[in-house]
Amino acid sequence: MGEKAIPDTSVVINGALSRLIESGKLSEGELIIPLAVVDELQAQASRGKDVGLRGLEELRRIRALAEERGLAIRFSGERPSLEDIKLARSGRIDALIRDVARSEGGRLYTSDYVQALIAEAEGIPVEYIEPYERVEEFSFKKYLKPNVLSLYLRIGAPPLARILEAGEIRVVRLGDEPCGEEELNRILEELMAAVRVREEADVAMLRPEAMVIETGEFRISLAKPPFSNNLEAVIHRNPLDLIPEESIIDPIVGECLEERRGILALNLEKLYTHPIAERIAEKLQGRGLIARIMGHARRAASTPLYYGPIEGDLERAVDYVLASGPDYVIFEEIRRQRDFKLIKELRDSGLGVLAFLASGSLRLGVGRVLESIRLTALPELFDEIMLLDGRGVSEVYSLVVSVRRRRELGGEAEPVPVVEVVRSGTGVKAYEVYEVNGLPVVRPAGG
Repeated sequence: MGEKAIPDTSVVINGALSRLIESGKLSEGELIIPLAVVDELQAQASRGKDVGLRGLEELRRIRALAEERGLAIRFSGERPSLEDIKLARSGRIDALIRDVARSEGGRLYTSDYVQALIAEAEGIPVEYIEPYERVEEFSFKKYLKPNVLSLYLRIGAPPLARILEAGEIRVVRLGDEPCGEEELNRILEELMAAVRVREEADVAMLRPEAMVIETGEFRISLAKPPFSNNLEAVIHRNPLDLIPEESIIDPIVGECLEERRGILALNLEKLYTHPIAERIAEKLQGRGLIARIMGHARRAASTPLYYGPIEGDLERAVDYVLASGPDYVIFEEIRRQRDFKLIKELRDSGLGVLAFLASGSLRLGVGRVLESIRLTALPELFDEIMLLDGRGVSEVYSLVVSVRRRRELGGEAEPVPVVEVVRSGTGVKAYEVYEVNGLPVVRPAGG
């Protein structure tokens, strides 16, 4: 008598169980299908979910294959309640399936990595089946016309794209046909395959309900319920595929070569900045400067040296950088307010810093920095602010501090420090930055 095989929902839906039977790897023993698997698939199919319909079709095929090959098959376990099905995403259905494996003394078959880990921890024999096969080309590439900078795909909504034309970026709809569940699930599977089998794929975030994967060519963000109310994917393309290097890389490198500066690059169009950071680091190293990239992602495929968090803490990585002392640190993406404090530590130690910050405008970007540092530290942190958009580096500003009297509160106010944001090349002041009652004010010059 062979072993008892207990499949979970994942190996039914992705066809792994039927392939095991067809290949003869499951030819003896007994196949025990938990009733929780059947009821969950039925519930999804009743809601019109493609994944549920596909799973029920697979169950019918599995039963036919088992009978054809003489494999005993039966159903077992507790039927999930309506509440269990509603809470399936929190693990209730998976727990019922593990209960069947435990009570039957069988081996659990799953393509869910988290399910496999929990089963092992509970002492249940488990067979993890890799669900994803490497694809030579992502299926979403069919939407990538030469001028598409990013894609927005969501179940039930027509695909949207941000396109770049003559340096201007606008959002267009790519047809009227809404994205289907099967299409988005295929993208999800391709992403997981990229994470597990592609050496060039980096993980910027990996959670049960959200992931961000970077391949150098793309940055792909994927969210699913209950974090989002439907499965969605956002794909950002390497901007260097559309924007010439002389427009975006060369101006930044030129400023870095002047001296060890602090440069804030405001990413006005939310460009995928890692390829930009990589190329700048390569060029700086080609000019004899030691450059390192720092960020929050876990990376394995960067060309120049990349430093991520140590034990989940980026501050520990900063400690290492301060000890090693490169010429330039490229902070590829400011995410949190405390990142500015880390950048200040680097600048206070005499290191050059180039930091990328997503912001809708110069005014908002300056305001964001001042949420974390005092006003007079702004020009100590950054000598220049560069604006990045679809044209590359579109504008450059320098920061100058002075002391003047302000009359905004009425009467003759005490002298206060004022930071002037001055457009390079023209000397024209764009903004004045000062404090009123301890709060920063960013005001157009002359306003």
